[in-house]
Amino acid sequence: MNLQSWKGKRPLVLVLSVWIAIMNLAGVTGFAAAKDLTLEEAVRLALANNPSGKIAVHEFEAAKGALTSARSYRWGTISVSHKDSWAWNGEAYNKRYGYDPNYVLDSFTNSATLNWTLWSGNKVESQVSQAKLALDSSQWGIAKARQQLKYDATDAYFKFMAARDNVKLSQESVERLERYLQDVKLQFDVGVVAKVDVLRSEVELAKAKQTLIEAQNSYDVTMASLNNVIGYPLTTELNIKGDMGYTRYEKELAFCIDTALRQRPEISQYTDAAKIAQEAITVAKAGYLPTVSAVYQAGWGDSTFPGGNNYNWTAYLLTSWNVFDSGLTAGKVKQAVEGYKTAQEQLKQTVDSVQLDVRQTYLSLKSAEQSIATSSSAVGLAEEDYKIKVIRYQAGVGTNLDVLDAQVALTTAKNNYLKAMYEYNNYRAKLDKAMGAPVKTDI
Repeated sequence: MNLQSWKGKRPLVLVLSVWIAIMNLAGVTGFAAAKDLTLEEAVRLALANNPSGKIAVHEFEAAKGALTSARSYRWGTISVSHKDSWAWNGEAYNKRYGYDPNYVLDSFTNSATLNWTLWSGNKVESQVSQAKLALDSSQWGIAKARQQLKYDATDAYFKFMAARDNVKLSQESVERLERYLQDVKLQFDVGVVAKVDVLRSEVELAKAKQTLIEAQNSYDVTMASLNNVIGYPLTTELNIKGDMGYTRYEKELAFCIDTALRQRPEISQYTDAAKIAQEAITVAKAGYLPTVSAVYQAGWGDSTFPGGNNYNWTAYLLTSWNVFDSGLTAGKVKQAVEGYKTAQEQLKQTVDSVQLDVRQTYLSLKSAEQSIATSSSAVGLAEEDYKIKVIRYQAGVGTNLDVLDAQVALTTAKNNYLKAMYEYNNYRAKLDKAMGAPVKTDI
């Protein structure tokens, strides 16, 4: 571009520069900056944004409403009604009693009724107890949802971190093979090595590039998964810093199991479920017993709206007893008894499942811990072996196959170390969940 043409475009360039600056300040650029994210922030966002936690809270509020509804049956109900009616009894009837043949009888009546169930065979009391237990169970449901969310966020975060590190390892592998291929080509050019060494090295480089593509795809997928857990748009670019750490877990298995039996929300929920099923037996057996209610009715009525004259009232006790129901109550009692037995077995099954979950997670954690030490030393050995194989090949006393095998071994060793670190951190988070560790909501 000559000077004259540049001078002619300066106003346009200046306008574009100002416009871009304004757009940047307004935050509407097409290239959104990646969001920095820590593990603690990921957990906090998951607890605040993920629908699972909100659903558990809504279920708790619904249980509150159910308890209020159940308690209402302890007290009386008052109902009122108003009735407007017009009746023509027929021409013959009106003539017989001296009315105009077209006479229409106006009637306006009002009534108020108080109905109070005094005794229902303990049915109402048991239903209130069931509602209280259901409310307690829904509180444990919130704790369970939060523990699951914390684990999901932690697992997604570590998977994203592992995918990021895997991309780095794949890039290192590609760069290492590219440097090696250059050396092989130089030796081929001077006639030191055969063409087959160049071809084989190019094949290995192509394989490494394919692995890098797959690693980058895994990186994008795990980032979308993490966004989904924490409630961000799936396309949000995330940036996490640091590496997965390792701190030896000192607690014994017995301690972990004992803690889980005391803290796991599922055990408390199934304990409440067994108690609810036991109360259901009392509710069913109430069908064998009478129900006693107190009723008070007051009425007003006349032929003039709104019908507020001719006050009258009635009060009575009503006892109803279904002495024969063709096995209806017996069937409900049988159903409730079996439901209680089922709930007891489910509680036992849950306790056994919790213990198995803790044991499996704990042993997997210890296995990953051992793998960290083993794979870490293997990385050092593989790096040294690769360097030696390259030097031997360059000196003409080693083969191309030796170098490529050493390259594969080095990549495998580093991947194994990364996998061991991920599994250790993942099982550490999973063990917290298996033990029912309380989740702080103010993280």
